[in-house]
Amino acid sequence: HPDDNERIWQGLLDGTIPVIATDHAPHTLEEKDQPYPKSPSGLPAVENSLALLLNEVNGGRCSLQQVVRWMCEAPADVWKIHNKGRIQEGYDADLVLVDLTREHTVRNAEQVTKSGWSPWDGETLTGLPVRTLVGGVTVFNDGEFNEEFRGAEATFRQ
Repeated sequence: HPDDNERIWQGLLDGTIPVIATDHAPHTLEEKDQPYPKSPSGLPAVENSLALLLNEVNGGRCSLQQVVRWMCEAPADVWKIHNKGRIQEGYDADLVLVDLTREHTVRNAEQVTKSGWSPWDGETLTGLPVRTLVGGVTVFNDGEFNEEFRGAEATFRQ
């Protein structure tokens, strides 16, 4: 609902909502087509979440620094994830490089997750993650995955 979206944006911008995260529920359309309550909740969002926010940066709704805070720093702070969330000495070299000018149309056929669809199918976004490093190792580069690399479990402080 548009009013809900505006309230969420208001909460993000005024600091009431400190974190943007997704549970990423990669259910197939066949699973989602079941009648309630058999149809699972949630939607596949993690694959497109950063590009959606970069599009908002390009539209002037928020800054890149705010996106970094919401998606990197704040989650690491809230869940006390050791050595994550910042580019800083002593922190893991986990980075996402973005191209703020690259346009990309979200297509169901191009989704990598097992769901095979996106609620943003057909949307053209400006701004795209182009390279991902985990622990300083490139794991994604311009559409290609490093299939030899697997991540490790994050350490949470109690």
